[in-house]
Amino acid sequence: AKSTSLTNIDCYCDGVFTTKCQGDGLIVATATGSTAYSLSAGGSMVHPQVPGILFTPVCPHSLSFRPIVFPDTCKISIRVSEDARSEHSVAFD
Repeated sequence: AKSTSLTNIDCYCDGVFTTKCQGDGLIVATATGSTAYSLSAGGSMVHPQVPGILFTPVCPHSLSFRPIVFPDTCKISIRVSEDARSEHSVAFD
């Protein structure tokens, strides 16, 4: 059976640590892709001509983690935290 542990993900922008995501998941989207899914999880509405990358936490376990919009020039890195308690999986749509 799959583990029901929380995700524990470190997020970086241009190699600089930005935030830790602890919750049920993380949606990474563009303004023209996955926006409905991002919106349903409480993400921002972004105009399609805005060049950005959306980070939307899914049921975050911290009140301080809010949706973030990064510039599309930012190199995004997402890593499983060293203190993660279980395996993680990734889904692409």
